[in-house]
Amino acid sequence: MTRLEKLSDKQLALRMSKYIAMLESIKVRAEYYSAGQCPEKERKELNADYVWVRDSLKEDWQYLNFNRNSGGKLLWDKYFPSVSEAAAWGLYADAEGDFSKEYFKSIDDAYDRLTKYYSYDYWQIIAEL
Repeated sequence: MTRLEKLSDKQLALRMSKYIAMLESIKVRAEYYSAGQCPEKERKELNADYVWVRDSLKEDWQYLNFNRNSGGKLLWDKYFPSVSEAAAWGLYADAEGDFSKEYFKSIDDAYDRLTKYYSYDYWQIIAEL
């Protein structure tokens, strides 16, 4: 487990950017495959990515929820609330289920929560500082 309170603002922003970029990738691939046949290998990759983001967000939330000892302003004012909300309200669909409205809504809900306080572009700007 990564000690999130020890990460620099740049490292936190890189981590958040990775989550957001992965959600965008999942959505684009799912939209493409929902229009036609999804090969087994690609479906397994998509499921694994969905589960990775979902579980990683929950792990970050749990870790920070129980380790409130230190860390910077970005961690507690922007990163923690975003991750908390995304873990609670996003990625609730069955990763192996159909590409239903619920599947896409669960991705959108997580994305909206991760970009509620800072946009993806702003997280990337911080990551590049």
